[in-house]
Amino acid sequence: MLEYKTLYEISTSLNSEQDIHALVRLAVDKVIETTRAQRGLLLVKGANGNYTFECARQRDKTDIRKPDSEISKTVIRSVLNSGESQIYANAAQDPRLSVSISSHDLNLLSIACAPLKTGDETFGVIYIDNRSLAALFDEHTRLLLDELSRIISVPLWNSLSRQRLIERGRQLQKQLDEQRGYDQIIGASAAMQKVLGLVDQVAGTEATVLITGESGTGKELVARRLHCKSSRADREMVILDCAAIADNLLEAELFGHEKGAFTGADRARQGWFQIADGSTIFLDEISEMSLAAQKKLLRLVQFGEFTPVGSKKKKTVDVRLIIATNRNLAQMVAEKTFRTDLFYRINVIEINIPPLRERRDDILDIAAYFLQRFARDSKKSISDFTPAAMSLLLQHDYPGNVRELRNIVHYAVILCRAEVIDADLLPVAATQPLAIDSAGDTFKEAKQRYLEQFERAFLKARLTESHGHITRAAASAGMYKKNFIDKMKHYGLRAQDFKDKSSQ
Repeated sequence: MLEYKTLYEISTSLNSEQDIHALVRLAVDKVIETTRAQRGLLLVKGANGNYTFECARQRDKTDIRKPDSEISKTVIRSVLNSGESQIYANAAQDPRLSVSISSHDLNLLSIACAPLKTGDETFGVIYIDNRSLAALFDEHTRLLLDELSRIISVPLWNSLSRQRLIERGRQLQKQLDEQRGYDQIIGASAAMQKVLGLVDQVAGTEATVLITGESGTGKELVARRLHCKSSRADREMVILDCAAIADNLLEAELFGHEKGAFTGADRARQGWFQIADGSTIFLDEISEMSLAAQKKLLRLVQFGEFTPVGSKKKKTVDVRLIIATNRNLAQMVAEKTFRTDLFYRINVIEINIPPLRERRDDILDIAAYFLQRFARDSKKSISDFTPAAMSLLLQHDYPGNVRELRNIVHYAVILCRAEVIDADLLPVAATQPLAIDSAGDTFKEAKQRYLEQFERAFLKARLTESHGHITRAAASAGMYKKNFIDKMKHYGLRAQDFKDKSSQ
C-alpha cells in the first residue's frame, strides 16, 4: 500500500508541478523514503551522448556532492544496455558484480536500478542503493521503480528535448545575429561614444537598465552588448518583445502558468523568467505591458520572486533585467497607464540612444558597413557610394533610424549593376543637392566636407522656418536645444539674422 501511496503522490505532483526538475527531486526523495534506501540518483543521456546526473539525493534530502563516485557503474551500464530493471539483494556476493570494482570499494549491499524509456530508447536510469542492509529491495521495489519510470519518463524526455531545442535555437540565433550584424554597434560620433561608454560602465553590475530611444535606433544591440560584457555572458540572454504578445497571454508567457489556469492551458508551463534564471532577460517595449503584469514584474524586481498564473506557490529566480521602450514612460506614469512604483524601480540606469538624425557623423560609416555586408551576401563587387549618393544619404532624416538606413542600402545593393552605388538607386527623396568638389580628398575628408555643408544648410532651413525662434527650430529638427545652439555657434549662425529676414 505504501508503494501505491508513493506513486499517487508523485503522479499528483506531476499534474501540479510545472518544473519537471523539481518533480524529479521530489520523486527520488519519495522513493528513498519508501524503500529505505540511503541514496537515490537519476541519470539522463546528454546531447553529446554522455550521461549526466539530473538528480543525486541522500536520505536526509540533501544533494550528493560527487555522485559519480557513489554508485555502481557496472549496474548502471547493465541496465542501460539491457533496458531492463535489475535488483541486487547482496551486491558483495552477487556473481554478476564479481568484476565490479566500484561495488566492492563502496561496500554496497542492496541495489535497485530501472531504465527510463521513451518508446524503445533508454535515455536514463533511476538508481537506489543501501550499504548497511542486504536483501532490502525485492520485486515490490522493482515494480515501484518501473511504474515511477513510466510516470516520469515522457514528461522528463519532453523537458530535456525542449531544453536541447532551446539551446540549439540559441546557437542558431547567435550565428544568424552575427550574419545580420546584430553584434555590431557602429558609432564614432560623440553622441554614440557617450552611450557606449555608459554601457561599458554598467555592464558588469547587476543594476536594472532602462534603454530608451526611437524605433530602429538599436536598443536590442545595446542590450546584447550589456549582456555580453556582464558576468552572465556564458548564459544566453532571453529576448521578449512585449508588443508581439497578446495582452491576455503576456502574463502567462512571462511568469508561466499552471494546468487549467485558463482555457487552453492543458498542462503547466514554465515562463520566460524561469527559463532565464541565472542569465539576463531583455523586455522590449515594456510600455505595452498591462497593469496586472506590471504589478507582478514589480514584485520580481523587488524580491526576485513571482507567482505563475493560476498558482499560489511563489517561484524565485536570479535574473538581470534589461528593459527598453520607445515611449515616454514618465508621461505614461502621469497618465496612469504605467505604474509609478515600477517606473522608479526599473529606471536605475537609463541609456538613451539618440536618433540617427542627431548623429549624422555616423551615417556614412553605417552605410559603408551595410554595403560591404550585403554586397558580400549577394556576391557582388560593389565597393562604395558615389559623392552624389553620399550627399543624399546625409540629407535624409531617417524616421526609421538605423533600420531604415539598412533597408535603403539593401535595396540599392540588390538593384546595383555597377561597382559603385549612385544616388538614383537610393529609395529616398532628394532635397537640395550638396555640391562639393571632392577631388583629391580622402574618404574621411570628403565625408567631413559633405557633413559640414549639410549641417549648416539644415540649421539655416530650420531657423528660416521658425523665423529665428531657436526653441521651435530645435524641436523641428528633433534636437536638444543646447545641441542646436552649439551647432549654431560652430557654424557662426545668429538667430537675429533670421528674424530680420522674416520681417522683410
